[in-house]
Amino acid sequence: MSKLIHVAAAAIFNDAGELLLALRDKAQHQGGLWEFPGGKVEPGEDVRSALARELREELGIEIDQSATVPLIQVPYHYPDKSVLLDVFRVNRFMGAAYGREGQPLNWVRLSDLSGYQFPAANRPIVNALLLPSAIAITPQLPPEQYSGFFDQAVLKGAQAIMLRAKHLSEAEQMRLYQQLSAQCPEKPIIWNGSVDIANKAAVSALHLSSDRLLQLNDREAYNGRWLGASCHNEEQIRWAEKVGVDYITLSPVQATSSHPEVTPIGWAEYSRLANESSLPVYALGGVSMEDLARTIQAGGQGIAAISCFC
Repeated sequence: MSKLIHVAAAAIFNDAGELLLALRDKAQHQGGLWEFPGGKVEPGEDVRSALARELREELGIEIDQSATVPLIQVPYHYPDKSVLLDVFRVNRFMGAAYGREGQPLNWVRLSDLSGYQFPAANRPIVNALLLPSAIAITPQLPPEQYSGFFDQAVLKGAQAIMLRAKHLSEAEQMRLYQQLSAQCPEKPIIWNGSVDIANKAAVSALHLSSDRLLQLNDREAYNGRWLGASCHNEEQIRWAEKVGVDYITLSPVQATSSHPEVTPIGWAEYSRLANESSLPVYALGGVSMEDLARTIQAGGQGIAAISCFC
């Protein structure tokens, strides 16, 4: 395997909520594609210091470290090169960004990212920017109570709802999926179920159990936009990466009342696994909105939970 190149990169946002992209020179590796600005971390250099230096040299800006938070780490192996992208979200900076090395720049809305072509190693970064930071998972409820849970979860900070209703028939689950999707169109509804039924019902966001994940051999088997999966160990994470899902949940991070017999992995192990994965990783199991900042600092995408949204 080739030597790992450590790169500090940034998703830089302006006051209008637009994201800065830079176009790679055609003579470069992965040239002609858009990327997130940054550059190599020098031996012995602190990654945040490297990020500030690179953005000063490339764009002529000074980032505010107090408004700079971890977004995702992406280890990625091209046929001819291996990189570790240490990516931060920069929410505030000083100066006017311009291409000091002649590189074209573009401020874009997140909703327009699908119109840009990125190097393969950058795709998890795009997903991390588009995915929510807090997912509410539905408890087992009578069908008529899901609408109320949805409203309550949104009020408590949920940015997406995962419909997990295995006690109901698939027909009932699909009716609920359509109902909840119409209830609040701006909040994504994720269905926890099977690829076959999701494809037949044109479900746009699907989450697989760990068993269903291990039965999946190719991401292309699912026709929708978002595909996630539950993982509980390193082997399952590697499989999720291999088949190309968009995100995973990792559990249990802390002790849970629903599965008291399962030993939690703890925050240190969650952080290690999240940072070694090339996918956005949600913390699940005994977590709440109070753990969101800790999860992000640990290298995670956010939290997924049931009880804190009830």
